[in-house]
Amino acid sequence: MAEERILTINLRKELIKKPRWKKKKLAIKISREKLERYLKARVKLDRSINEKIFGSEKKFKTKLRIKVVKKDEKTFEAKLMA
Repeated sequence: MAEERILTINLRKELIKKPRWKKKKLAIKISREKLERYLKARVKLDRSINEKIFGSEKKFKTKLRIKVVKKDEKTFEAKLMA
């Protein structure tokens, strides 16, 4: 069975002083960097994370609960928890 973990990423500290028009793109970048730093491997973000961040009009949640599944030795896939 594949290795699974549930992680919570808080983006508030990194995004609080950024302009509104940069926050969504930075949120994707920061979440990927945090996951890669924690797991020490490449992480592929699922479409559900993109839809959660880019789907909102102006604001989005700064805490993301993410389910991470190990695909192979050096690759993980991250999905948003429902």
